[in-house]
Amino acid sequence: MGEAETKYPLKQYVWALSQGARQVPIGHLVDGRYRVVAPSVWLDTQAERLPKLPQAIPNFVQPYLKAYPYQLHVPRVYGICHQESGAAVLLLDNVPIDRLGDLQPGIAQVWETTTPFRQVYWLWQILSLWQPLQTLGVATSLLKPDNIRIEGWRIRLIALTGQGNQPPLSRLAEVWLSWLPTAAPEIAIELEAICTAMQTGPPDLKPIKARLNRLLLTQATPLTLQLQVAGNTSAGPQQPRNEDACYPSRDEIRRASAADLPLLPRLAIVCDGVGGHEGGEVASQMAVRSLQLQFRSLLTEMAEQNGPMAPDLVIGQIEAAIRIANNLIATQNDQQGRTDRQRMGTTLVLALQLPQRIETAQGWEEVNELYIVHAGDSRAYWITPEYCQQLTVDDDIAGREVTAGRSFYATARQQPNAEALTQAVGTRDYRFLKPHIQRLILDEDGVLLLCSDGLSDNRRVEESWANYVGLVVKKIVPLSAAVDSWIELANQRNGHDNVAVVLMSCQVASEEMPPEPISLMMPQPQSLDDFTAASRALLYGEAEAAIPDASEPDERAWPPIGVSRLTVIAISVLAITGLFLWFSLRPAAPPPEPPEPERSSEMPARKGQSYAKIGVSS
Repeated sequence: MGEAETKYPLKQYVWALSQGARQVPIGHLVDGRYRVVAPSVWLDTQAERLPKLPQAIPNFVQPYLKAYPYQLHVPRVYGICHQESGAAVLLLDNVPIDRLGDLQPGIAQVWETTTPFRQVYWLWQILSLWQPLQTLGVATSLLKPDNIRIEGWRIRLIALTGQGNQPPLSRLAEVWLSWLPTAAPEIAIELEAICTAMQTGPPDLKPIKARLNRLLLTQATPLTLQLQVAGNTSAGPQQPRNEDACYPSRDEIRRASAADLPLLPRLAIVCDGVGGHEGGEVASQMAVRSLQLQFRSLLTEMAEQNGPMAPDLVIGQIEAAIRIANNLIATQNDQQGRTDRQRMGTTLVLALQLPQRIETAQGWEEVNELYIVHAGDSRAYWITPEYCQQLTVDDDIAGREVTAGRSFYATARQQPNAEALTQAVGTRDYRFLKPHIQRLILDEDGVLLLCSDGLSDNRRVEESWANYVGLVVKKIVPLSAAVDSWIELANQRNGHDNVAVVLMSCQVASEEMPPEPISLMMPQPQSLDDFTAASRALLYGEAEAAIPDASEPDERAWPPIGVSRLTVIAISVLAITGLFLWFSLRPAAPPPEPPEPERSSEMPARKGQSYAKIGVSS
């Protein structure tokens, strides 16, 4: 990690849990380290140092550790500290606190003003968490509206409560019924019927979830999805071979025929090969090609489907595709006599936008479900101009120790083999592989980022996303150029491994905001020279510009793109404006050609109805 990253770490906010934590004065420094910025919201002023942790793991902490796979919604234990009175404080991270240190709004605060779709979607997420949290004895966490916070489309919990208590589903129905008076009229009657089913005991969760899912898909029918996808890989400056693979790659897009176009914008894959000499490269390519062919068949099958396929059935189809890819690689390992560490395999992260046909009063409509699949440590992020959400949780030794309740995350990360993979595609027979599959439905504009650890290591995505996504969403920077930029960032700031990046730009239109006229975006070559001076300054300006003192930034007044970049942009805009005015006032001679902006140094690379525009970028 470079000097700039060490000196100016990302801000680390934590939630303080103790009897008197809310009464600690704003601005007070607790334990010489944690500055109070709001009631129970503390800023770690020494985030580069490990927090204190008890040697023994208290029983009340176990649910947090075992809920580690549910980090999309559930907080994580950060550490402990002590107040001046000597009272211990449990600190949680991965909490619903934004970049400015503000707590996200509670579900009751935003329930009445949101869309019918989001009202149902939030309830769907709560119901999906009910059984896992009940198994951990903390389902009471879902019964307290003030504990449920909202960040865009997703729900997030401040803390886990009610250890050992297993409330019946009827208690959850009572909470939902209290929200019904302010529910959207088009969903209120069906929600009331679902709550009645939840109170009729003993309730069967499966038909209740199916009924809520049907309501969710119906409310998603006004949403029209526009997709564009681009991807590429790089060997990196230190690796002799490139064991990363992706779909669609730049070469794949150039070779694409008309038959490939329905698949291209809907499917994104990143694989990072592991194994013996040349094995990782073979395994990643085999996985990508196998999955590409199988998901083409699945999309063809879905186009002929009358009525929606239940999420469990879709997950079964996805698992079958991964089983075939896994066993192809495993069989080749066996045939070549590869054993132990010589067996090749690959990580996998995959995004599939699956169209579902829904029958409504207006006829058949289409809804796009997003399925995220992963095994290993390649990651998926959903990023909007407002936030960056990591959708996947790495399969590594550190995570395994935490999930088993044997270690705190900060402690587990210090083990020498903490980042070693606990599973990968193809290393063993499929019965030993447990891919993670989740279903999302998008109702906001953003970018889905899939990447190997060549980019995600050292929190590169978390520290850089704000510089990229706003430009992509606003179509200032072409998608393929953003892929190149992120790969260059990985090579410059990490550089120790191969890197693969696939971006899927998702834009959502509703009935109130109709989509653009139907068109098909064909691949067009893009170059980094296509950037404006301002765009290039945003993406690369920090390398040459002096870094300001970040001890007390005024983040509420400036967007998080860096003062140095804003300065470069301002100078560029003033210079261009001045040149334009000067030349426009000179009638005697035509203006000269403006100089081409200087290119940043490029380092060698490393390890139908529902969409108005679908496209790919090369």
